[in-house]
Amino acid sequence: MSSRGLSLRRITGHCTVAGDRVTAWYQLAPQGWSFRPDNARERLIVDTADALAQLTKRNLHLRVTTRPYPVSRWAQAHDANAPAPLPGWPEHLIRDQLQLASRSMADKEVYLGVDLGTSRRVLHALSGLAGRVADREVAAMAKPIREVDDLLRHPGFEGTPASPRQLEWLLHRSCSLGLPAPLTLGAAEDADWERDDLAEFTDHVTWTAVPYGRTIVVQGEADGIEIQRHVCVLSLGRMTDLDIPPGVPWIQRTDQLPFPVEWSARVMIEDAGRVGMAMRRNIQRIRSQKEHYEHEHAEPAPGALDRQASKALVVEDELSSGLSGLSTRTAGWYRIAVSGVSEEEALDRAAAVRQLFAPQVTISRPADQYAVAREFIPGEKLGTTAYKRRMPVTTLAAAVPTATAKVGDRVGIHLGETSGTSSRVVTWEPWKATEQAEESGLAVICAGLGGGKSTAGGNIIYRTVMQGVSWTVLDPSGRLTALCRLPQLAAVSKAVDLLDAAPGALCAYRVIAEPRREHYFGEVEWRVAQVNAQATRRLLASSVLRSVLPRQMQDHVLTEVALMRAVGSVSASVTSSLSEVVSALGRVEGDVELQRHAGYMHDFLAEAARTSHGRLLFPPGYRNDYDTDESLLTVYSLRGLTFPDENAKGSEDLDERLSMCVLYMAAWLAQRAMYLGDVHARKGIFIDEAWALSTFTTGRRFIERAGRDSRKHNTRVLMASQNPSDLLRLDLANLVSAAFIGRLTDETAQRDALRFIPGIQPGQGYEAIFESLSRPTATGRRGPREFVFSDGAGGVERIRMDLSAHPEVLEALDTTADPTKTRTHVAANALSIAVDRTFNGAARESA
Repeated sequence: MSSRGLSLRRITGHCTVAGDRVTAWYQLAPQGWSFRPDNARERLIVDTADALAQLTKRNLHLRVTTRPYPVSRWAQAHDANAPAPLPGWPEHLIRDQLQLASRSMADKEVYLGVDLGTSRRVLHALSGLAGRVADREVAAMAKPIREVDDLLRHPGFEGTPASPRQLEWLLHRSCSLGLPAPLTLGAAEDADWERDDLAEFTDHVTWTAVPYGRTIVVQGEADGIEIQRHVCVLSLGRMTDLDIPPGVPWIQRTDQLPFPVEWSARVMIEDAGRVGMAMRRNIQRIRSQKEHYEHEHAEPAPGALDRQASKALVVEDELSSGLSGLSTRTAGWYRIAVSGVSEEEALDRAAAVRQLFAPQVTISRPADQYAVAREFIPGEKLGTTAYKRRMPVTTLAAAVPTATAKVGDRVGIHLGETSGTSSRVVTWEPWKATEQAEESGLAVICAGLGGGKSTAGGNIIYRTVMQGVSWTVLDPSGRLTALCRLPQLAAVSKAVDLLDAAPGALCAYRVIAEPRREHYFGEVEWRVAQVNAQATRRLLASSVLRSVLPRQMQDHVLTEVALMRAVGSVSASVTSSLSEVVSALGRVEGDVELQRHAGYMHDFLAEAARTSHGRLLFPPGYRNDYDTDESLLTVYSLRGLTFPDENAKGSEDLDERLSMCVLYMAAWLAQRAMYLGDVHARKGIFIDEAWALSTFTTGRRFIERAGRDSRKHNTRVLMASQNPSDLLRLDLANLVSAAFIGRLTDETAQRDALRFIPGIQPGQGYEAIFESLSRPTATGRRGPREFVFSDGAGGVERIRMDLSAHPEVLEALDTTADPTKTRTHVAANALSIAVDRTFNGAARESA
C-alpha cells in the first residue's frame, strides 16, 4: 500500500480531505455502563439518538480501536505521586511495570467522522494549487464545522475535535490493520499534514490479498523487526429486535473477547421524507402482492406479507407523526476486523465473534476481504454495498460504542483489572478524595467469609506503605501482622499484641488524642477542638463503663445518673483514667438508693478491672504515651479475644462484654494516629471487624469524627466488616467515598451492599452479581478475589485484585487454611524424600 493509493489527500486541524469530501473527526468520551441505573442508560441512548437524528443527510464514519495501556506514563506519574518511597521502591515499581506490560491490556478509543459535504473550491485547490490554499478553503467551511463541533458536544456524544496526535494514531491503526500498536509515534504537533506526509503511514506496510481469500496478509515493521498478521474482516448481517437498554450494548460485546477487535461503520442518517415515501411504496407493493395471491389465484397470501406490511406501517406512522428525531432511520455497513499470527488463528477468532453475537445477530465474511479492509482507513470509500443494515436511530444509539470499563485513575496504586464485560487496568489514588475532591476519606470493605477483605486491605496498605505513607491497622485476628515481617517493610513496621500491652493501653481517656495547636489556624478553633475532645472522652468513658456492667444494671434508671456524676467529677484530660471514675462512684452523693446503686457499680467495676482484659481499660495511673516511634506501619492485633455473636443483643458473660470493649477501644486507639502526625501528610487507618462499633452508643460519634476529620487530616480510613448492615447502622452510607464489596451470598446483605454504590437502587438485578464474585475453581479453592469497586469519582466496576507481581505479599495475605503448609506436613515430605533417596541409593548399590 502506498500513500498515492489512498483517497486521503490532506489533514487540516481535525478535518480530513479525501477527493472532494471534507470530514471532521472527533474523539468520543468513554461512558461507564456496568452498575449504571437503567434510567441513566436509557437517557444516554436517547441523548445519543437525538444527536444522531440532528445529523440528517450526513454520512458518518465510526471507528473503534484500542490503545495499549500507557505503562511507562503511569509509572512516571505514580513515582512522582509517592511522598517518601522506601528503599525497595524502584524494584517494586519495576515489577509492577513488567506485570502490566505482560498483560497486553488496552484502552478503547472511539472516533467519529462527520462528512461536511462537497466543496468545489476544495476540489479545485487539490487539483493543482498549493496545500495552503486548501487550508483556506477548509477554513471557508468554518460555519458548518462549528455547527458540527457544537452538536458533537451533545451529552450523548461528549465528543471533542480530534487532535493531530489522535488522528495520527487512528491512521496508524487503520493503515497497519491487525499489526501490534506502535510503541512510539512521530512528533505530530502541527495541525497540518501534506499529502507527501501521508507516506509515513503506508511506506512500511504491505497488504497482500488472494482473490476470494479468507483473510488478507498485512506486513510491517516494529523496531526494525518484520511482523506479519492475517486479518479477517466480518460484516453484520441480519439482526433481530434488541432490548433497549440492553444488558451489554451490541458493539461493546466484543470487549469480552481476549483479543483486540477493530470496528468500522459507515452510516447514513436518512431523510425522514424519503424514508416515508419508500415505506409507502413498500406498502403498496405488498398490497399488490396480496391481491395477486388472493384475487388472481384464489390462494391465501403468505403470513410474511402481513408482517412486512405491519412493520412498514409502524415505520411510516412514526415518521409522519413523530414529534422527535427518535423516529429517524439509518442505513449503514458495520465491519469487524480480527487478526492472528496465522490464518487459522484469525479464522478461529472470527468464529468466536460469530458465537458471541449468535443467535440475535448474523455475522458474515464478505468475499472481497481487501476491499472491506480498506474501509477502516479514513477517507476510503465503501468496498461493497452488500450487507447493508437499516435500523432506527435508537437501535444504532443502543450500540453504545463508547461503553467501557471506567473506574480508577492513571496515577494511583495498581489494584488489579476489571473482570466484567471488558478487561482494563485499575489504578486508584486513595487520597484523591481528601486532597482534590474535598470529601470524606472513609471507605468500606464488605465481604463474607473468604471473600478477600484481608487481600483488599492488605494490597492497599502494602503498596502505599512502599510509597512512604504511614498506616495504623487494627486486625483482631492478627493475620495482617505478616506484612510487618516482609523484608521490604520489616525496618519500618511494628506489630503490637494489645492483649499483652501495658495496663491502661486502651484507657478511654488516652485513646482520644489531645488536639495540637499546629493543626488549627486560630486560637479559638484550637480551644473549641480541646473542648470537643474532652466531651468525647467523657461520653466514651461513660459508654465503656456502662457496657461492662451486667444487662440488668445497664438498663437501670439510676445507672445513667451515677455515671454522669462520677464521670463529671473526673478531669477529662488525656492523663485521666477509668479507675478514677470507679473511685468516684464510691463517693457519689444523693439519696440512699442512688448511693447504694453507685456502690454496687463501684464494686462490680473494681472486680472487672482485675481481669486480664479489664487491666487494659482500667490503668492504675497515667502512663507515658508510647506511640511516639517512627514506624510507618503499626498493626494492632487481639489474638485470642473472644467475640459474642454479632446478632446478639447483649452478652451475659463478663469476658465477652470486656472483649467487645477492648475491641471498641482498640478502634479508637487506631483512629488516634490520625491526629498525631502532620495534618497535611497522607495517613491511613484500617479497622477490621468494624461491626463492633455498632454495639456502642458512641459508635456513631466515632464515625462522625472519622468522616469529618479524615478530610481535615488527609487520612484514608478503611472499615471492614462481613455484614454491610452493621456499617449501615452507623449511618456510613452517606459518608463513604469509596467501597469494595466482595462475595455475599445472603440476599439481605446483597441489598444492603447496594447502599454503598451511588445511583444504584435495589431491585434492578444487580444483587446477584455479589454472589458470582470469587467463585471457587475446579480444585475447590477460590482464585484471585473479586470485588465490586466504587472509586468515589463515579466509576463502578467489577474488579479482580492482582498481586501476582508480588507473590510474597500474596502469600502473606492468604488467610485460607492450607494443610500442606503445616510443620507436620513439611516434616513428613522431608522424611519421604529422605526415604526415597535411601531406597534409591540402596537399589543402585544392589544393582
